[in-house]
Amino acid sequence: MKHICIIGAGVIGSATAMALAREGFQVTLVDAADRPGQGASRANGAQLSYSYVEPLATPAALRALPGWLLSRDSPLSWQPRWQLSHWRWLAAFIRACTQARVQQTTEALLRLSFLSRDVLARWQREAPTERPLGVQVRQAGKLVIHRDAGKRDAAQRQVAWQARFGCRQRVLDADACRRQEPALAHDRAPIAFGVWTPDEAVTDAQQLSHALAEASGARWRMDTRVVGFVQRDGRVHALRCTDAGGAEREIEADAFVVSAGPGAAALLKPLGVPLPIEPIKGYSISLQIANAARAPQVSVTDAARKLVYARLGERVRIAGFAELRGADLRIDPRRIEAMLQAATDTFPGAFQTGDPEPWAGLRPATPGSRPLIGATRIGGLWLNTGHGALGLTLACGSAWLLSQLMQDRTPSIDAAPFRLQD
Repeated sequence: MKHICIIGAGVIGSATAMALAREGFQVTLVDAADRPGQGASRANGAQLSYSYVEPLATPAALRALPGWLLSRDSPLSWQPRWQLSHWRWLAAFIRACTQARVQQTTEALLRLSFLSRDVLARWQREAPTERPLGVQVRQAGKLVIHRDAGKRDAAQRQVAWQARFGCRQRVLDADACRRQEPALAHDRAPIAFGVWTPDEAVTDAQQLSHALAEASGARWRMDTRVVGFVQRDGRVHALRCTDAGGAEREIEADAFVVSAGPGAAALLKPLGVPLPIEPIKGYSISLQIANAARAPQVSVTDAARKLVYARLGERVRIAGFAELRGADLRIDPRRIEAMLQAATDTFPGAFQTGDPEPWAGLRPATPGSRPLIGATRIGGLWLNTGHGALGLTLACGSAWLLSQLMQDRTPSIDAAPFRLQD
């Protein structure tokens, strides 16, 4: 039985552990945190958005780029840094902002997201009684509300185009949006139209990470920071690590998978494997429900404000914003205030706002929003990283895809769009 060591126990690494364990591999899961799901998976938007995978790099994004530079209050903001890797990433982002590239990437990501949906459903269905996958995945449906009527024709075209790949979506007028989600009847801002997708779901990414890591039966090495690799004859043979007490150790394995979030690029740089990954910061708050009738039941995305709402039991997770400002995890209070104001405007009286549980996380993003899944030029070293804001949505499909590639099998979807280009 081959031994695979996975670096990173977020939702991507934990799903990878599950996929490989189900194929008969012995798995070790390594993370610097004390338990799975403590990085970008800890409090993300909680939406499994299988039909909403359009990349960040679009012609509209290119036109908006100067505004991102000039305003810290824009939903998307950018602060230039003077590292060469940052400017290379930005140049690749600009090259990806063509309609042809957007359609190619969206098609590839839709295939991966539908695979992910099917894999997660299979894992839930086939979980043994003695080791159930103890996490709730609720098919809530998703309603994207638009405030600008001028964007309806473009939305209708996108819905029609995505229907070719199996997306089930409908464009709704404002009244139909309120019938689909009655809590929007109290929204203080006008709704122009919406797009309803019944197949979308919600789940807590932190809980899913822990559940997958546990169900996999992998050996956990938490509180363990990877500081380097041991190489011999062009292959990686071991990790060099330090534990919580500072003691150094090595972890040997037959192969290694890097799912280390935004830290993956720095980790592989000494090996001469440049990864086109930049950290993009997102924010969330989690509000207790005060009035159930005024809180959303379905997942809601406010396209104008770039905010998402996902109901998780007696709480609603509200997430949004994208800041390309390096590895800065400080929480900007203006972002939290903006989310609180939007929540009380959109769903007045729905929430307790005294303790919003503010959070910020760094999402590992490639320039064109395609994750990196597959082999590197170094023997025994594999990638499953760079999923940006779609980590939760794509986790299970990416993990299954990698498990097939690691066994030299031909997967059911084309893996070429996700290959690292040297």
